[in-house]
Amino acid sequence: MGRSRRVAGSLNHMTTNRRTLIAGATAAVAGAAGVALIASHVLGGEGETPTATNVAAQLTSEPGSPVPATTSTAPTDTTTALRASNSAFQIDPGMALVTSPRLPLFGVGSAHAQGLIDGSIASWLDAGSPIELAVEVLAIEGQVVVGSTPVDTFANYDDLATALWSRPGGIALIALDQVDFRVNVLAVDGIDPLRDVPSEADPLIRIGVVGDIVPGRNVANKMIEYNDFTHPFHRVAAELNSYDITFANLEGNLSATLEAPDDAHTFTFVADPAMTDGLKLAGIDAVSLANNHSRWNSEGWGDSAFIDTMDALNAAGVAFFGGGLDLSQARAPWVATVGGRSVAILGIDGVTANEEPRENFATVDQSWFGASEYAGAGDGVAGTNPYFLDQVLSDISDAAGQYDIVIPYFHFGVEYVGVLPQWAVDGARSAIDAGASAVVTNHPHVIQGMEIYDGKPIVYSVGNFIFDQMFSVETRQGLILELDFRGNRVVGLRCRGVEIVDFNQPRLMTSGEHASLMDRFWWSTDRLAER
Repeated sequence: MGRSRRVAGSLNHMTTNRRTLIAGATAAVAGAAGVALIASHVLGGEGETPTATNVAAQLTSEPGSPVPATTSTAPTDTTTALRASNSAFQIDPGMALVTSPRLPLFGVGSAHAQGLIDGSIASWLDAGSPIELAVEVLAIEGQVVVGSTPVDTFANYDDLATALWSRPGGIALIALDQVDFRVNVLAVDGIDPLRDVPSEADPLIRIGVVGDIVPGRNVANKMIEYNDFTHPFHRVAAELNSYDITFANLEGNLSATLEAPDDAHTFTFVADPAMTDGLKLAGIDAVSLANNHSRWNSEGWGDSAFIDTMDALNAAGVAFFGGGLDLSQARAPWVATVGGRSVAILGIDGVTANEEPRENFATVDQSWFGASEYAGAGDGVAGTNPYFLDQVLSDISDAAGQYDIVIPYFHFGVEYVGVLPQWAVDGARSAIDAGASAVVTNHPHVIQGMEIYDGKPIVYSVGNFIFDQMFSVETRQGLILELDFRGNRVVGLRCRGVEIVDFNQPRLMTSGEHASLMDRFWWSTDRLAER
């Protein structure tokens, strides 16, 4: 509990700083010309923020008829910064320009925004997208912007979100309070109404998740070569520090006493505890130990490497979860408080602590319960949090009864495969049934896709993050996953691609590289949906 309180305090401080910086940036943009997009007097006048409720109550036109647009004066604070405009249309506070999540684009300029809505821009290439897609203007009935001609209107937000899921060129303007993770919110002139305009009444909580950080082999060699144990994190630290909470999978050991194997292809991963300096530089608040390289190793070290790792993390003030000195500690969630909300993260090892044998590359040989290489924790036995599904679901249910946001981080699946086996999919879905707010998985060393289950997101395998697997494009690439919450509701989900260079260092992808990576993400998503 002491560590959780310290982390919570530091996170709240970081959140305050991030909001302050955003407010300053928003004010600086306020005088610039904006996009012309919404009717403030129809949606309640200058003093009322549009919501789904007052849009429906105050629009008296027939479904499909246009909403007249008005101009406004220059904004005086961050809550009205989106009104800044010298043109006939504007995006008012409380409104958002949304697209399909399949569109690999996070923002446009104001001139592009107007052209996209009024139809003068017919291709997303002309608005900055790295891929060719025809623009399709969509709308909710009764909320059609003047000057636009939607190709389709929908009775409600759910119908619109469903359509955008399969229509990658779609765009619509809707009330911000309707937005959830099923759509992509576009920033306009650098201002994202979901992420950049603070709400004290209902603060946004941004959580970042990354995949495998492997302290060993060439990653360790490169840190020694550069005499810098923060080197792997340099090119992603700014991005990871932008989130209120960031967690990762630490797949290996930190020890000052155990010597790294000479074998360049070893499956035992160990680095100097100084690597915790890199974790802290990148703002990684907690790491999962629930994986097949934290307690298990091929050197016969037993508990020593695992205990050294926990000691190193404790000494550095980096929290961990999914492993412990006994089963009780391994099962316990890591808990932090941000924006007045409690967040619980659980780690589960389905590879070297599975309740039963699975297919090849899903469990390490003889590592299931009762076998000789089993690495799960027990009563008085150090190890990882085992994948005993009934026990895991009970833990998730208990956490959901105590904390606002609950995210299990499963380590399972089959290596180097784009779609999970059905038992793992069933386990992730069961976690949602038990009360999880969202589910994230990893282990395959390649990215997979996602699904929406019972209205909540499950993101399957965010892939490698810091590793030396340079032998293929797929293993060199991974995702930074962003999950955005208001209360316990996921209102935003965004992936940012990274590419590992020099056997150790991830960098953010270019827009074209990211688009190619997301093609694989959506391919996996669609293959799973076809089952």
